[in-house]
Amino acid sequence: MPTQRLSMRRIKEVLRLEHFQGLPERAIARSVGVSNGVVHSYLSRARSAGLSWPLPEE
Repeated sequence: MPTQRLSMRRIKEVLRLEHFQGLPERAIARSVGVSNGVVHSYLSRARSAGLSWPLPEE
């Protein structure tokens, strides 16, 4: 099964919940309505890209 793709709004929400709220990946997955694996994948990609919260303006 192919990996789910999230809208930019949902990706920002995942980053916000992880960095600002400090929620675990399972709680983020429930809140956003995606699987734990999708949340883990996007957080891993954000870490490797050096992204954190708040996102830069550009």
